[in-house]
Amino acid sequence: MVTKIGLDLGYANITLSNLTAEVYREPSVVLVDKNTRRILSVGSRAILGDESLPSQDGLLVRPFKNGLLYSSDITREIIKNAVSAVGKAEKIRCVISLPSDFVPKQENEVFQMLNEAGVAECFSVKPAVAAIIGAGYSPDISCVSVNIGASVTEIAVMHEGQVLISAREQIGGENFDKAVKQYIFDQGDMTVSLLVARTIKESLGAVWHGRPSETIEIDGTLSMTGNKIRMSISTEDIVGVFEKPLKELLRVIANAVKKIPVNAIEAVLENGIVLSGGGAELFGLDSMMAKVFEIPVTKANKPIDCVSKGLARINSFIPVKTRMNNKNITSMLSKYYNSKNQK
Repeated sequence: MVTKIGLDLGYANITLSNLTAEVYREPSVVLVDKNTRRILSVGSRAILGDESLPSQDGLLVRPFKNGLLYSSDITREIIKNAVSAVGKAEKIRCVISLPSDFVPKQENEVFQMLNEAGVAECFSVKPAVAAIIGAGYSPDISCVSVNIGASVTEIAVMHEGQVLISAREQIGGENFDKAVKQYIFDQGDMTVSLLVARTIKESLGAVWHGRPSETIEIDGTLSMTGNKIRMSISTEDIVGVFEKPLKELLRVIANAVKKIPVNAIEAVLENGIVLSGGGAELFGLDSMMAKVFEIPVTKANKPIDCVSKGLARINSFIPVKTRMNNKNITSMLSKYYNSKNQK
C-alpha cells in the first residue's frame, strides 16, 4: 500500500500532510553546537530546549539564506525528522514544494534527501500552484496565485492548466514583523523580539479599516540600559507601520500582473488574485488589494495550510503507475487532474 504525503518545506515551518489531515508541523530550524557544528535537536525541541540533552552552547539555524537552501546537512535532518512522523509504511510517495527558481541540481539534491529519509517516489510542484489546489481550485483555473510566506512571496499566473508567469520575491511576513519591531524601537528606544513583533502584528495589525480597537501588554528591553520594561500598545498605535513592506508587496504583484499575455488577461483578471500563505492573514490585506488593483481578491480558508494541503491533494490524482520520478510535475497537473476526474 502506498502512503501519499505532501511536504511543504517553508522558511518558518515544515508541514507534512496527507489528504485528510495535517500529520506533522514543526519550525524549520535546528540547534547546532557552536563549537563542533553538530546538530543537537530539531524543530520545537531546538527552540524550547530538550531536557534529554546536556547543557550546550547552541546556535539556532534555519536551512535557508535569502530564501534559498544553503545547508544540505541541516535540510537533510529537517526532512528526515518530518518523514519519520509518517511511521511504518510499505511505500511512501511524496510531493514537495520547492522554490520556483530552483535549478535541477538543487531539486535533485532535495529528492536525494527524501530518498534517504525513506521516500520511494518524489515529485515537486511550485508552491503558488500547490496553494491554488490546496485552496480548493482546479489546476485549470485562470488567476493570479500569491503565496506570501515568512520571507518570500511566490507568484504564479495560471491559465488553462499552464503557468504563464512565475515569480519569487524577497518579501514576506517577516518584513511586516520587522516593521513593527522598528516602530517600537523608534517610539520608545525599546527592543522586542521578532516573536513579540509578530504577536503585535497578528493581534493589532491592519492595512484596511474595520479591525476593532484593542490594547495588549508587551515586554521589551530598553536599548540604552538593558532594563526590562512592559508597555501597552493599541491598534491605533501601529496604524501606518506596514507602509514600506506593503508597497513592496504590491509592487511585485503589479509587476506580475503587467506581464499577463493579452490573450489570457480577461480570463485571469475575472478571477483575480487568490491569496495564501501565513502572510495573507494580515487583517484587511485582501480588501486593500482589491481596492488597489480593482480586481477580485480572495483569501483562502486557512491560508497557511494551502500549500501542504495542495501537495497532498495533488498526490491523490497522480497515477499509481507513472514513469515520472524525482521530477517537477507542475506542467503535468492539469493532465493528471482531468484524467482522474474523467474516471
